[in-house]
Amino acid sequence: MAAMVTPPAPPESPKPLEAPESASVETLVARKVLKETLRVRKGENVVIETWPHTLEYAKAFVHESRRIGAHPLILYEDDTTYWKGIEEFDPKVLGTVGDHEWALLSKANAYVFLWGPADRTRLNTLDPKLRQQLLAYNGAWYERAKRAKLRGARMEIGRATEDAARHFNVSLGPWQKELLEATLIDTATMVKEAKRVSQRLERGKVLVIDHPNGTHLELGLRARHPQVDDGVVGPEDVAAGDNMTSVPSGFVTVALDEEKATGTFRSNRTSYLPAHRAEGGEWTFEKGHLVSHAYRSGGEAFEGPYGKAPKKGRDQVGLLSIGLNPKISQAPMMEDQERGAVCLTLGTNAEFGGRNRVPFMTWLALGGATVTIDGVPLVENGNIR
Repeated sequence: MAAMVTPPAPPESPKPLEAPESASVETLVARKVLKETLRVRKGENVVIETWPHTLEYAKAFVHESRRIGAHPLILYEDDTTYWKGIEEFDPKVLGTVGDHEWALLSKANAYVFLWGPADRTRLNTLDPKLRQQLLAYNGAWYERAKRAKLRGARMEIGRATEDAARHFNVSLGPWQKELLEATLIDTATMVKEAKRVSQRLERGKVLVIDHPNGTHLELGLRARHPQVDDGVVGPEDVAAGDNMTSVPSGFVTVALDEEKATGTFRSNRTSYLPAHRAEGGEWTFEKGHLVSHAYRSGGEAFEGPYGKAPKKGRDQVGLLSIGLNPKISQAPMMEDQERGAVCLTLGTNAEFGGRNRVPFMTWLALGGATVTIDGVPLVENGNIR
């Protein structure tokens, strides 16, 4: 089994992770997600998918589900067995879901996914064809989850492992602590802010990003409905098919006009790309297309996938996100959640209502920027208006 990762102890002052009854961190997280994010009720069925390094969290979800009066069930996968299976068996064996699991999904009301395996770097660096075969069930899983009106949460704490920390060159303890504090924030405030930001992005036409670092980029909006990840999976989310959220949460994303982009976007945040981290990214656009790019370090993490992607569509803007979470500042793979930060993607945006279906996506993030929509500030020096 993989080595257990012990979550960091709650900070001494202030104490946002403690409860009056001195509940464990795992308990606080489970209680928050079940009650506020997934709104689990008495009599409902809850599935918790876990790996060895997240087992303590899974146990807390079981206990708190029973406290509510719900019916929990754990799906457990072992890292050693998983990797051995990849080495010995046809990948289709691992990439196929049996009828019994589909039946389980159809009867579940809520689903908690604790990321695994622990060594995500190893998984992400497998041969792309092999990885695609191993994850072949993914699209069907999400479609069935939507049909079943399942309410689901992907727990980012499962991605904060020793292997991932080494890969991204970050300290594991602070990473875990940030994720936990960002999970336990007051979601009511974020829900209100998300609604305001979403309305502005949907109604606007011209969006401009400015920053003293030389960023000035003009983009187009097309009245496309934004996707909101505000930490709550409510009835309106389920009805719209947005039935899965990440925890912690906190962003509003909109598909941009693929044909309109003029100017330069310079990142001042790390991009934690699947292959590796990249720093100091700069993209320049003319007439809707990327005409030059540069990175201070880690540019190969961009160059490789970009060079292999189909030329049509890879150089067009895809999505723009505004972060909402006040506790996110440097957690890997959460660049789009820092409150007031702007995340810009290249490539595909079809899943968010856009027209670009190129099998490629990458991103840059910028904190402290000013964003205006039709001349009116939405974000001013990193503060949401």
